[in-house]
Amino acid sequence: MSSTQPRQRRQGPLWRIVSILTAVEIVIGAIALLAIFVLVFMQAAQRYTSFESFAWTGELAKFAMIWLSFSVMGVLVTSRGHIALEIVDSFKNKMIVRVVQTIALVIVVAVGAGLVAEAWALVTTQGIIKSPVLRLPMSFVYIPVLIGVASLTIRAAIAAIDVVINGPHLADYEESEVTAA
Repeated sequence: MSSTQPRQRRQGPLWRIVSILTAVEIVIGAIALLAIFVLVFMQAAQRYTSFESFAWTGELAKFAMIWLSFSVMGVLVTSRGHIALEIVDSFKNKMIVRVVQTIALVIVVAVGAGLVAEAWALVTTQGIIKSPVLRLPMSFVYIPVLIGVASLTIRAAIAAIDVVINGPHLADYEESEVTAA
């Protein structure tokens, strides 16, 4: 990787809003991760103490894992932290790179829209079902999932528009690293 050129940073009011949302989602993800750590630690400690165990710790830890996974999905798309094949990024023809990145992001938008529809269906139909221990309505459990997939969809749409207007996001490669293209 070449460290001579600084990474592209997008500007504008839309990207300022995205950066604020990123900070909020990272905080939510960090809180969920901390909750998982504390709850799993509590479960482990309960095995070696004579105190009565708390059945709700396992259930809440599972919910926190779901919330962590879905709360940072959108962040991964806009920070290019998601799993991606970047072989096309090394092509010399930047128009091909732009088209491929745009198509990939449009596919993410389409899948995200389907996930939003399904998450909305879960939120609106699962209120009658309660979690076994906490008796929490399952529709409450699915609200962070809905927010996460909505964030993913919106961020992927913004990123697709950005690639169309401003060109592709390129990975930094040295010439010796690029053998294809």
